[in-house]
Amino acid sequence: MDDAAAGQRGTRAIASADLEEFLRAHWGVRPAGTASDLGGSVNLNLLVTDGRSLRVARVYRPFVTGQRVAALQAVRRHLASHGIPCAGPIPTLCGRGWETFQGRTIEVEPYVAAPTTMHTLARVRTGLAMLGRIHALLQAFPSGPAAAAPRFVNYVAATGLVQAVAAGTGRIRAWRPTPAEARLADLADQLAGTLAAQEQELAVPARRQLVHGDFWDNNVRFRHRRVALVTDFDFLGGRPRTDDLALTLYYTERAATPLAIARQPLWSIAVWVALLDDQDAARRHLAATGAELKWALQLTGRIAQVQDALTDRLPDEGSPPRRSHHLGVSPRGQDT
Repeated sequence: MDDAAAGQRGTRAIASADLEEFLRAHWGVRPAGTASDLGGSVNLNLLVTDGRSLRVARVYRPFVTGQRVAALQAVRRHLASHGIPCAGPIPTLCGRGWETFQGRTIEVEPYVAAPTTMHTLARVRTGLAMLGRIHALLQAFPSGPAAAAPRFVNYVAATGLVQAVAAGTGRIRAWRPTPAEARLADLADQLAGTLAAQEQELAVPARRQLVHGDFWDNNVRFRHRRVALVTDFDFLGGRPRTDDLALTLYYTERAATPLAIARQPLWSIAVWVALLDDQDAARRHLAATGAELKWALQLTGRIAQVQDALTDRLPDEGSPPRRSHHLGVSPRGQDT
């Protein structure tokens, strides 16, 4: 079970005859075959058809309001109007952009055939150029609370980091943890404290704006070596661009990037371990994060060297040359 915050998140929707009838009545579509669930750990994504073309019906979790979906659609339309390949909403038969079924918001969009994902270095290089354009286009895009402040995301801010992580580690210690789990809680607290101290030393705070929030892997789809679809804006929100680039580099904010990288494993503790209603699910999340916490804590021990390397700073005259480091990429965390 992956519900969270005492049932506020809700569970993933399940296809049903009532849902199919609702889609038929409001969009004139029906399931495209017997195996129409396209997957996705957060939302139900159904492959449907109107008899002429394939479409995707997305059924959100209960906490995602219609206002939030409308805000996501506005962002996608804005990006698409400037050449970013985003799927726009298909209106209902009454002209609405979304509808509500049993407390869940639903939208329908065109199905885009893009079989490959951004999981090779070559595609990452191509995708990062696209992400740079997205950031530029969203820098001044107006964003109200519905767009800027999602409730459940794979993100923990630098501000208030220690307190946020303590919510997760406090829960770990309260459930009579195994020695290994207790050690991971200690590592998370140590990492949060180390990062909080180091991020305070940044001379210029990173700029905040709307960012995609999950620009990675199967959310960036390719066809013929080109980005054919940028999808899954569920984690869109207002935060520093460096946090959207946690495993990459970006222009003038390179000094902040290693800190954002090292902070990434902590959203697992601060958000999901702290909020998942099912304790066994929270413990599984903790176990999956152990190696990444250790890796991130090791990274904090050489933040200065990494920052110097990313900003092309040279060692002081007369100082010994720095040893080169291979900066491995930590595996992606568990999806929720």
